[in-house]
Amino acid sequence: MFKIAIFICSLVFSVAFAEDCISCHNIEKFDKKNHDFSCMGCHIKPEKRENYDHKTDIVAHPDSLEYVEVFCAKCHEQDIKSVKSSLHVSLKNEINKTRTLWGIQESNVTLQSLPYPNDEVHKPQDLVDDMLRRKCLKCHIGNQGSGELGMYRGKGCMSCHMEYSEDGKYAGSDLTIKQKGPYAKIHTMSQDTPMSACLSCHNKIFVGTDYLGLFPVDHDKSYRAPITKEGKYPKKMYGTNYHHLKEDIHFQKGLTCKDCHKKEEVMGIHNRAQNPQKVTCKDCHQSLSPNEAHTNHTNVSCSACHASWQMSNYELSVFRDDMADYDKWKNLMAQEDTYLENFLNKAIKSQTKPKPFMPDWVDEKMERGLWYSGWRFRRWEHALLGNDKDGVVKILRPMFQYRISYRDAKGNMLLNDVSEIEGEKIEAFSPYTPHTITKNAKSCENCHENPLLLNPVKNTDTVLDLLQGKVKEGTPLSMEQIKRLQSDKYKKIRADMLF
Repeated sequence: MFKIAIFICSLVFSVAFAEDCISCHNIEKFDKKNHDFSCMGCHIKPEKRENYDHKTDIVAHPDSLEYVEVFCAKCHEQDIKSVKSSLHVSLKNEINKTRTLWGIQESNVTLQSLPYPNDEVHKPQDLVDDMLRRKCLKCHIGNQGSGELGMYRGKGCMSCHMEYSEDGKYAGSDLTIKQKGPYAKIHTMSQDTPMSACLSCHNKIFVGTDYLGLFPVDHDKSYRAPITKEGKYPKKMYGTNYHHLKEDIHFQKGLTCKDCHKKEEVMGIHNRAQNPQKVTCKDCHQSLSPNEAHTNHTNVSCSACHASWQMSNYELSVFRDDMADYDKWKNLMAQEDTYLENFLNKAIKSQTKPKPFMPDWVDEKMERGLWYSGWRFRRWEHALLGNDKDGVVKILRPMFQYRISYRDAKGNMLLNDVSEIEGEKIEAFSPYTPHTITKNAKSCENCHENPLLLNPVKNTDTVLDLLQGKVKEGTPLSMEQIKRLQSDKYKKIRADMLF
């Protein structure tokens, strides 16, 4: 009888303690309006709530893909189903474009089905999955961050619906986790996605930080001279430093990502072909000023003329090195990768050279070898133009161009600056929309006198003379389009405008 009494008392105490989390955690209310649940309701699985262990049974991220169906599906079943098949979860477009360029035919994998890398390396196809997992795929909604300022986020739903500080540290009223991380800035849901959540992934060369007028500087040390008044290096946001160019006019007016990119698009509720609700320029700008450009360029995207600059990063050299050989990287330690930069900084100073290991950002395991990278050149001027899959003229960006090298642990250079596979260049251009819009369009000369557009490669119909890559999901300008760029009609119109 005495044992039964003790058990009942213990159970009552356990339940009472469970419902009294705020006696230790003076935490903010998550969402009083739509998610007014107890702490247990969100952070302990239903079968554990009567008797749980605080050390092992607390679910820190109930909204993560691992637990979202347990905690959220009762109210959000359809949203969960849509998000799980969305591009934000699968990342299949960028993954398969890269794998195809590296020589894997008919690639059709997602982040969740991405194979583990081959142990033996003989050709680029054997390295591409390792490069993706360790160099590219740190921005997914299962990863809270990789150490870069501004790149911390929640998991699952809260990767978009909670705000994080630049350094990922908690800044609210719960003293048990004050200035610890990675935690949300405060324990409060944001139904309207904060722009900082979008920028935690959409930064550097990807559309996002260009909206703020930020263009990444080159890797070389000379681009990072102390420029603050105190003679210190400026802090790196999103893993690098930036040139400050012209901001998008919509940013200047106070618009954020969610004003144009609605729930249906972001959460994958409809794909692009089926989603007539996707916001376009004409939804807001219903009447265009009558002028020659608007009359004669009806098949040209607005951004082709109204983007003040664009990202043009040519030829990314990627080098996996399995040897402990670090000194040569002293001037190229800025790799847009905090883990690698910290590793190099310690390794170069160390008397005993550490073995080269860096994390796989998909399964969070450490793997042999370091991935270094560097661009041949980066530009924001002289836009290339091409046609998207609908035949609309857009700016092209050299998004997927690689030169691949690999040295094994014995010093054998198994791949040395490989830029072709079976005679095909490992590169492609993609039509895209820069988020650098300005009210005043480019001058006519930006296109009609652009040397990148007017000099076709010898004996071909393409003007991609920089590197002769293919256009993914589109086509190069045709010779007829190039002739129109140089037409007498343009010259007469321009002369009338100037004189």
